[in-house]
Amino acid sequence: MSELKIEIWDYVFGTLSIFPWAFAIYKAYTLPKSRSTKIGIVFALLLGWVSTVLIIWLHPILWPQTDFVPKRKVSLLTSTAHLAFIQAGMMEETFKISFILLLSFALGFDYEKKNFRTETVLFSGFVALGFSLVENTQYIAREISDKKFEIFLARTIHSSNIHLLINLCFGFFMLKSNGKENKERIIFLFAALGLAILQHGVVDFLLIPGAVFGQWVATALFVGIWVWVVRDWRVWIVPYFEDKKTLIPASEYSSQSY
Repeated sequence: MSELKIEIWDYVFGTLSIFPWAFAIYKAYTLPKSRSTKIGIVFALLLGWVSTVLIIWLHPILWPQTDFVPKRKVSLLTSTAHLAFIQAGMMEETFKISFILLLSFALGFDYEKKNFRTETVLFSGFVALGFSLVENTQYIAREISDKKFEIFLARTIHSSNIHLLINLCFGFFMLKSNGKENKERIIFLFAALGLAILQHGVVDFLLIPGAVFGQWVATALFVGIWVWVVRDWRVWIVPYFEDKKTLIPASEYSSQSY
């Protein structure tokens, strides 16, 4: 396979494909952003990029005979399921979430209280966007010039969106795990990983065939995830600040930031 040639405009379109979502979650996070939080956001983007590069490198090693297009000798349903749930869902979410946990334990975990802090949600979102930046750039680079803007819009609206939503969900599960004991907490986070794989796999399973009906169902699914994420955001981010193992209303919070 010839090496993919990526032009400067492919990088520009790739960056623009994540910019609206990055701006939205950064501005929506109205809690104090410490220096370590801002550094964590930069590292989150870098780790998202690293996860994409690792997957691109591992793909031909793990599946040397597999391409993005289903083979005729294999059932279309089986091939699509493999692409959606294994090659995309399981592989991508395992890498992304591993890096989310690594960064969260490094910069977003209170070891004295044994709690994830709220900035872990930001880190989760920006790992997803770092991943999408590279993936979107690759897809845009593969398209002919006349189709680049069309694929840019599709990747911005669908791909960047769904990666972000899935990992924001996982970020909120990390916060929800704060009240659980060690063993229960580990099981809870593994279940959250399983949910992320399932969400990713179902959406890709609906989108890969390219049928209009599947696209509408996939769109409805991630609209539903948006509702879930916005609801969690309002509960865990907007009106609350951290205090020990519980959260207190902002009106009761002292002027000192953590």
